[in-house]
Amino acid sequence: MLVLLAMLVFGFYQKFAKVHLNHYAQTLSMYPEMDAVDADKRAEWWNELNQPKRVHYYILNGTWDGFHRMTIRELTWAKWLLSAGILLVFFLLDGLFLQTTGHIKRWPWLVVIYLLAGVVMLVFALAVPERVGYSVVHEFLSFLQSPLPSLMIVLVPTLFERMREMERS
Repeated sequence: MLVLLAMLVFGFYQKFAKVHLNHYAQTLSMYPEMDAVDADKRAEWWNELNQPKRVHYYILNGTWDGFHRMTIRELTWAKWLLSAGILLVFFLLDGLFLQTTGHIKRWPWLVVIYLLAGVVMLVFALAVPERVGYSVVHEFLSFLQSPLPSLMIVLVPTLFERMREMERS
């Protein structure tokens, strides 16, 4: 239960960080002239914007100071590097979940799930234009950045085993 709780808490805060990053990048892309402005002027500009803003269930009352020093391109790179780092943490948490529940022998299925999701994300990112491809990639990332892969690997085979035991009885 502790690992699941850690996954949920980490999931909340990683999404909080990504929402801040995405909001800042989207706002900056609407005002491309601000991309070349120094950090102090951009901070002043940001504070004059209409705040606070609600994004999903997060209330954004401002932004993180480090964003003011980044270009739109750097923010985009930061977003994808952050996603990759978060994905790695979730993979490790999934493995820890399998270990603590006594199902570590099923870890190859975890690798299969991550690889299949990665292939789907890569295909949609490269082959499907703009928003639609991004939406699919986002949904698959959301799936991988949750306890669902672990729960599927533990619960689905366990349910099948119980069904077979019931049929034998």
